[in-house]
Amino acid sequence: MFDISFVRKSLQLREQILKGEKVDDVLGAFENLRSKTPHVYQVETTNACNMTCVMCPRTELMDRHVGHMEMKDFKQVIDQVADFTEEELKLWDAYVEQHGLKGSLAREEDYFYHFICSQSITLHGFGEPLMDNQLVERVHYCTDKGLRTYLSANPVNIRPKVMDQLGAAGLTYLKFHLDGTDNESQLFYRGRVDKTFQETQQKIIDTIALFEEKGYATKVILTKLKFNNDDSLDDQFFQFTKSHNVFAYIKNQHNRWLYEEENAIENSAEYMQRFCEFPWSSMSVQKNGDVVPCPMEYNGDLVLGNIRTESLSDIWNGENYSEFRKMHVNGNFPTGHFCTTKCDFHKLYEKLQ
Repeated sequence: MFDISFVRKSLQLREQILKGEKVDDVLGAFENLRSKTPHVYQVETTNACNMTCVMCPRTELMDRHVGHMEMKDFKQVIDQVADFTEEELKLWDAYVEQHGLKGSLAREEDYFYHFICSQSITLHGFGEPLMDNQLVERVHYCTDKGLRTYLSANPVNIRPKVMDQLGAAGLTYLKFHLDGTDNESQLFYRGRVDKTFQETQQKIIDTIALFEEKGYATKVILTKLKFNNDDSLDDQFFQFTKSHNVFAYIKNQHNRWLYEEENAIENSAEYMQRFCEFPWSSMSVQKNGDVVPCPMEYNGDLVLGNIRTESLSDIWNGENYSEFRKMHVNGNFPTGHFCTTKCDFHKLYEKLQ
């Protein structure tokens, strides 16, 4: 989740900046708008993975130690997370309908970002969550705390028993990626496929049927990334998804890291038309307890604190975060900094120029 109140309250300031209007003391203005209570976007329960996706930095670029988050660390994070009030959600719904989806070129993707990512704890990072043998317990812990949960998984890793357990634990959203629509394309983009692609599809169908049969509230979401010259795959994807009771969307690529196609399609999602707001809206926690400013940070290059030695609040309001926010305003990033060399989100200082 991220600070929906900050995004909503900063609308006027953001529009001034994007229009090129002069704003006095931009840093001070954002500091006044941000909550002093941290919001956690993503908790990386594991960075282990059995896939070799062409677009994922984990495949070749990540050299962090591989393992699972300790349960005591996980609980320590969740214990410091608070859900939104009904009034906050009501104001957010009105804001999104008026400003976030109106005229959107990527309406379904924007809907997912504004209504699912914004209000759920993301329980995956640079790993396959279904490889975490404590995943069900983690979901249950969040559910007991009254928090919505979301995770994204590869359908080839579906195991019926685990799907049943996740549904019973109260998982709110479960997303599966189908970047290919046959053996060849799935193997190319994701690096692994079942004996046949039809088997992979059947796993998804069986999971949907299981949730419906058991009366679980878990919503299944299907998505694929948009690549160049794959319109036929898009058509096949939607043919499959329309036959089942799921929310589905084509996701624009961002942070292409490894797989940068020539004349790559520009990301048309609403949030990509702005500038990076992560420094003021949320933090993410990697599997060893390191706190990083965004879910794009795959290698632990931007560690701003660790939950084992500091509270989330102390990290969020601490000196490291303060200096990081200043860099996003003045552009004084060190040479080779992650934000300027490994991220394709627009930066605030670029818009101020």
